[in-house]
Amino acid sequence: MAEHAIPEVRVLAAADAAVPFLMQEIRSLVQQGGPGSQQRPLISFATGGTFAALFRALDSEIQQGHLSTSDFVGTHLDEYMSFEPQRPGGMVHELTLRCPALRDMLARGSFLPVPCHGAEGSLRAHEERIERAGGIKLQMLGIGRNGHIAFSEPGASFEEGFHVTALAESTRVDAKARFVPDQPPRRAVTAGMKSILGAERIILCAFGLDKAEAVQLMLQGEVHGACPASALRMHKNVLVLLDPAAASNLDAGATASASN
Repeated sequence: MAEHAIPEVRVLAAADAAVPFLMQEIRSLVQQGGPGSQQRPLISFATGGTFAALFRALDSEIQQGHLSTSDFVGTHLDEYMSFEPQRPGGMVHELTLRCPALRDMLARGSFLPVPCHGAEGSLRAHEERIERAGGIKLQMLGIGRNGHIAFSEPGASFEEGFHVTALAESTRVDAKARFVPDQPPRRAVTAGMKSILGAERIILCAFGLDKAEAVQLMLQGEVHGACPASALRMHKNVLVLLDPAAASNLDAGATASASN
C-alpha cells in the first residue's frame, strides 16, 4: 500500500478550545496577505454546527475592527440543491446568521457561494473562480458520523471536483432539526475530495462521542472511499482538532494533548 501522511492530531479539553486555534490560523493568513500582498487569502468554511462558536468569534473580531471583511475572500464547501444563498436552511443562510458580517462579503462578491443548481458549466466556473483567487489557502472541515466530509458521501471517488450528490439517509437525519416541519433535501452540490485536497492547509474539527468511530476510521482505518475523510491522509498539511470524546477510539499515542 502507498505511504500516506500522518495528520497532526490535537486533543483539546473541550470543543470551544478549538476557537483560538482557528482564529489564529485566520489572523496569520490575513497578516501574510497584508497591504503589500498581491492577493487576499481564500478561506473555505465548513458550515455545520461544529463551527458555530468560530463564526461567533469571527463576527466579533470583525465588528470590533480587529479583522476586516476586505482582508480575505471566503467560500464554502456545499449547498443543498436549488437553495439560493438566503433561503432558510441553506448553508450560506446559516453561515450569515452565525456571522452577519459576512453578508457584506456576499454583497460585494468577495464571498463565492457554491452554485446551488448544479449545472456542470456553473460548477466548472466556480472552480475557475477559486483558481483565479489563488486557490484555497485554508480549508475548514467537519466530519459526519458516516465519515463524510462536505457532502462527499461514502463511495464517492477521490478524483471528483464539485458535483451533485444524493445525500445518505444518516446525513439527512442529522440535518432534520433545521428543516422542521419539512423534510431535509435529498440532493446537494458539494466539493469533492479532489477540490478539498487542493487546499494548501486543512483543519478538521470533530467533537462528541458520536464522531469517535468516524474519527478512528479516518485516522487509523484503510484509506478508502468507504470513509471519505480518510483521503485527508493523502494531504501533507492537515491538523485534526478533537475533544476527548471524539478521540476515545484512537490507539494510545496517536494524539497530542493541548492545554489551551
